[in-house]
Amino acid sequence: MNDSADWLTLIAAFLPVALYSADAEARLAGPRTLSEELAASLGYRAADFIHDPDLWMSRVHAADQPKLLAHARAIATEGSFALEYRWLAADGGERIFSDRAVLVTDRLGRPSRVQGIALDVTDRSFMRHQLDQAQRMAAVGRITGNVAHELNNLLTVIMWNLDLMTRSLDGTSKDFDRAHIALSAALNGTGLLKQLLNFAHKDSEATRVEIGSVLGHAAQALRLVIGADITVEIKSPPGLWPIEAGTDQLELALVSLAIHARQSMPEGGRLVVEASNLPAGASALDDDAVALSVSAIASGPVTALPSDGRASDAITTVRSVVEASGGQLVVAPSGASGPFARLLFRRLAVKPAVSSDTDSKQIEHEGATRTVLVVEDDPDVRNVTVARVGELGHHVLEAGNARTALDILGRDEPIDLLFTDIAMPGGMNGLELARRARQLRPGIRILFVSGYTSATHHEGSTPGEFLQKPYRQEDLGRALSRALNRGATAAA
Repeated sequence: MNDSADWLTLIAAFLPVALYSADAEARLAGPRTLSEELAASLGYRAADFIHDPDLWMSRVHAADQPKLLAHARAIATEGSFALEYRWLAADGGERIFSDRAVLVTDRLGRPSRVQGIALDVTDRSFMRHQLDQAQRMAAVGRITGNVAHELNNLLTVIMWNLDLMTRSLDGTSKDFDRAHIALSAALNGTGLLKQLLNFAHKDSEATRVEIGSVLGHAAQALRLVIGADITVEIKSPPGLWPIEAGTDQLELALVSLAIHARQSMPEGGRLVVEASNLPAGASALDDDAVALSVSAIASGPVTALPSDGRASDAITTVRSVVEASGGQLVVAPSGASGPFARLLFRRLAVKPAVSSDTDSKQIEHEGATRTVLVVEDDPDVRNVTVARVGELGHHVLEAGNARTALDILGRDEPIDLLFTDIAMPGGMNGLELARRARQLRPGIRILFVSGYTSATHHEGSTPGEFLQKPYRQEDLGRALSRALNRGATAAA
């Protein structure tokens, strides 16, 4: 195999490349050599490009042709060019090619011809897009999480003070009504913040999920993202079986499907999400299952659901969520009637409740005074927390950061409970603080507090109770009782 043409043929046979030559005037021609495999992926035969030298350039995306031709004209002075452009396959799908060309001169140094190679980098470009998208979403998630966390702290202070007002006012007065309305509004705001924090946080742990409850929360998010011209209908009959899934990830899957479905309803319509129980044998899972069927019913002319990269992203996201829970995603072919997507989840086996003698015993030390170390970086939240814990009859120490808390823990005085926020600045969060506290005082109880979901504190290896912000007085009292009466012995 001494002929260079044979080498080029061999290279083209094993790589997704198209090799071409152009005249010295840079009139770009079609490829001279490409594999049948690459040609087939484009919807053609390799011979088609030889018989029609203009075929290649005619399929370059119209928006990218001027840029490619400009580079070709400049090669006489530049000596080479390199760029990426879109190429339209026979079925209308887009491929991405990375084109590299050099100017070849004769023995006298005069331009002779242009030699080029176009490499199919569609998959690489898609992965790069996915990475860029993931990085952008991670940045948005961090910003959203930080803003929502700060708002959560503000709502905590507002709620506690409104709660105190409602307790101290006459229940028939106008001031009581106003305070009660403000408290209700703050409580509604906490629900929206929890959704923001859950979407901003990492994937949630799989837990027991009641589908009806999830659909009720998801409906709010669906109405926000799908627009006012599309009605969201949730059909959630009673008696649905529980499943095991990450609740926020399940909501994310439904939002992705809603955005995908919207493109088929340009003049508005209805998005219908219906849940149902499927006994064993009624689905592809061959087990008791719960199905979530998603239908797009257009008010006007129906537009076919998109099949481009963005649609693939949406379906891939949903499929990963469903399959991570041991389920299955069924997508109807384009143009089919009925639901366009069906999410199948296995029924969660319900374990019989195991009675425990300790459950029936009266909580030990109920009402006893204990020493609680409150660690919170937000001064307003810390002041209110110290006051509320004190109102419950406990002696309270306070620290604005983890370092100060460690100094207090190192003193020779009794501390029964470490009450710490998880998210704190300064290089040491509440999880690390709790771990070090246990090293200093092996018997100390821990109560973690955060605006994120209760799964957050499981990231650490230190056991403890969890209280989610914002919370009311009764929530605080119950959490303190649970934490103070865990099995550990109080530290001296």
